[in-house]
Amino acid sequence: MKHKLLALLSLFVLMPICTKAQEAPQHRVVYLWDVTYSMFGGYCDMKNSTPTPVIVAGESMQIKYCDKKKNIYNKIMEALIKDIQSQSVESEIIVVPFNDKVLTNCVWKQKGTAMGKEILEKNIRQFKDIAPTGTNLYAPFDYAKNNLFFPKAKYYSELKILTDGVHNEKNPSKADFYRLLLSWCSFAEPNNIKGYYFILAEDAIEDELRITLHDCTCIDLIDHFQGHFENPVNQFTIKGDQLVNLKDQFQQPIKLSVVLNDVERPIQGTEKVHVYTSSNPYFELDETVTIDGKATVEVTLKPKMSLAELQRSMPTDENTVIVLNFDQEKKETPVNELVNKSCELRYVNKPQKTLTISIKQ
Repeated sequence: MKHKLLALLSLFVLMPICTKAQEAPQHRVVYLWDVTYSMFGGYCDMKNSTPTPVIVAGESMQIKYCDKKKNIYNKIMEALIKDIQSQSVESEIIVVPFNDKVLTNCVWKQKGTAMGKEILEKNIRQFKDIAPTGTNLYAPFDYAKNNLFFPKAKYYSELKILTDGVHNEKNPSKADFYRLLLSWCSFAEPNNIKGYYFILAEDAIEDELRITLHDCTCIDLIDHFQGHFENPVNQFTIKGDQLVNLKDQFQQPIKLSVVLNDVERPIQGTEKVHVYTSSNPYFELDETVTIDGKATVEVTLKPKMSLAELQRSMPTDENTVIVLNFDQEKKETPVNELVNKSCELRYVNKPQKTLTISIKQ
């Protein structure tokens, strides 16, 4: 019996094992929530105005000047909660309230479970940290960039900014804010982040903002709020991050998973994606695959040498990373959008089979 147990343990030691102590989220969504006076139709710079009572989290507070027709706070709050409720259980959800700064003591992060959504809803409904301040749009973008998104994340992320105002702080200036927006895509694109800039009031749209975001593929400007924050297109991600055993999977098709942002809304029609390898000495691939809502697509990498030559050339003490790049064939009016630009395959050059163990918490 001892000999059999030792043999079994030896077998596991010989096998390359990939474990995950915690499963990464499939999706992260960050809401930058404007909670300035103007969301109540209030303006803190008006002189000789009569204070007007408004209700915040069930309690009355005074706004110096209030145009009740422009009080959209409750409508936006309900839309925010509804959008959070629509996220999948695989999502990680973060809400960031801001006015002239990020209210870091009120940043909430929860998983997309029923309990997580309930906690977020409670926090949002009970929020009452309202103060007569200006609107700082630089701060929440900068905070999200430095604290909420991580380089080379294996999941895709969304950023939704909900504001009815323009940047009116002097430090950082409006010019600083637009420079930050212009540099956003160089950060967001390689990290699989898509942004949606929701304008909640007509007087909050500036020509400079529209021009700045026109060529920014990583942030869509949405200036026709209709009571919900749903994305204008159905997003999908191609995931291929996996171990591939060179010996057992040589010249065999490799399955790449297609993950939908909204699993209840499949890809409409078909999408064609060009898949190709980054420069490497071992494999090449250059083909176009069709995606029509199915869970996987298959690609077969073409080896640049024989199996025996690959086994001699590729390292045995570490995995060889092969990067697959994706280019979606864009349509004039897209209804589906590929979020990520690449994924990795990790080739294992060992005589043993590869065992992968994923542990979900």
